[in-house]
Amino acid sequence: MTRVQILLEQKEVQALKREAEQSGKSYSFLVREAIDNLYVSRFTEKEMAALALSAKLGKGTRKFRKLEEARRHLWSL
Repeated sequence: MTRVQILLEQKEVQALKREAEQSGKSYSFLVREAIDNLYVSRFTEKEMAALALSAKLGKGTRKFRKLEEARRHLWSL
């Protein structure tokens, strides 16, 4: 894992506190869960593999050796 520091609005902190108390989950877990649900899980592994293959076969497109490299590139766009 990589340590990341972010600034949150007071209402966001209050929402995290409320959810953490209700669910028994940590702030960090709630943030990771939200990111996973919103961004990481947007594409299935099969969809990511198809996108990587398309990019690999495309003329003048960037080629990726690993699916994870393709995923990072797509999310950076």
